[in-house]
Amino acid sequence: MAFSASINNSALLILEKVITIGVSFLTGVFLARVAGAEAFGQFSYILSFVGLFTPLCVMGLNNIVTKYIVKYPDNSHYYVKSSLIVRAFGALVSVVLGIAIILLANKQTALQPQIIQLLLMQSAQVFFVFEYYFLANNLLLPALKIRLSILILSAVLKLLVIYSSASISLLILLHGLSYIGIAAGYIFLYKRCKADKKSKRAVQSHTMLAMFHRGKWLLLSGIASVIYLKIDQVMLANYYSAANVGVYAAAAKLSEFWYVFPVLIANAFNPQLIKKYKSDKVLFEQFILQFLSVLVACAFTITLLTYLFSDIVIHWVYGAEFEASIAIVNIHIFATIFIFQRAILSKWLIIKGLYKYSLWTQGIGAIINICLNMAFIPKWGGIGAAWASLIAYMAASYLSLFLSKELRPFAKLMTIALCTWPVKTIQLLHQQRLTRT
Repeated sequence: MAFSASINNSALLILEKVITIGVSFLTGVFLARVAGAEAFGQFSYILSFVGLFTPLCVMGLNNIVTKYIVKYPDNSHYYVKSSLIVRAFGALVSVVLGIAIILLANKQTALQPQIIQLLLMQSAQVFFVFEYYFLANNLLLPALKIRLSILILSAVLKLLVIYSSASISLLILLHGLSYIGIAAGYIFLYKRCKADKKSKRAVQSHTMLAMFHRGKWLLLSGIASVIYLKIDQVMLANYYSAANVGVYAAAAKLSEFWYVFPVLIANAFNPQLIKKYKSDKVLFEQFILQFLSVLVACAFTITLLTYLFSDIVIHWVYGAEFEASIAIVNIHIFATIFIFQRAILSKWLIIKGLYKYSLWTQGIGAIINICLNMAFIPKWGGIGAAWASLIAYMAASYLSLFLSKELRPFAKLMTIALCTWPVKTIQLLHQQRLTRT
């Protein structure tokens, strides 16, 4: 029964993620085509800048809260309250730190009011912790209905704003209101479930400190991850105009559109990975190699098709104004080869209990990305940012693994998959065919 519920929850989360990405992508494309590169660049820059502070609203507590709720169901409200306070403190730090940075070091002064507004409204993500209570208690469907309804409503309103005026201020307001709307929906659902009546224990400081310490490595890993994924557009905006950011963001969106799919696939196969690791280490390694080979095959196919038809895709999706995006996407798309394999690496690290290496590898990627962007962007603009991102992704997801004895076995599997993926993929397809017959 529990396993069946887990499968259903996974399927619902995958469906929700696909819908969310699709809606976000279509909204971005509509903004780019109707309002042009400058408006699209301004919107993308604000989201990227504010997104750098998102991990502080989470504090690395998502999976930790779920574990506490499952382990101590009678005290679930106590742990939810504790995590809320920790996350509220993180959100406060994110707002103060974000405002300080934009006032002292940000060159896009015209966008400062919108950035501050979204930083404040993003803090509502503190209440997204209720989602993990719903997940632990098989109440995911009502929560997803709330989230999808608000996201779709927000997207429709954004389309109307783009069509009528393309006001960046209104678009940012709607984006921020979606956070507040989801938070309000979660609070209503939590109250309706009477979850807040389950425990009257007063929150204690030692519990909050324990939660903070348990989540600190995941928090740091999350910060490193968003830096090496989003810093390129933020740094580009400090050297060039918003239109240049828009041209770069258009190319990046075409690449990043694919990034979620290997994560969803890895999540779906995670139970099998855990089972194989516990039963037979050799079979586990073979399964990992097959998995990597298939993902490399998918990544190479996407990369090749994008590279060959990038001019057609850019003109058809974004229009002639974004022609400079063609050269950028032809570089940026090669990152999918490493991002796809990163999805399996993340699961492998968790199964092996090597949590600290998630921070270590992503921290390397973040540092390399910042340094290369500082060197490349002033000389080559968006092209330089694309090269910086590609090298950083390759370093974080592949090259850095060779620096650690614990990670070299996975680096070896990645190397084999990169060199032999056509043969391994054909063998796997042949095995599947024999199994069916």
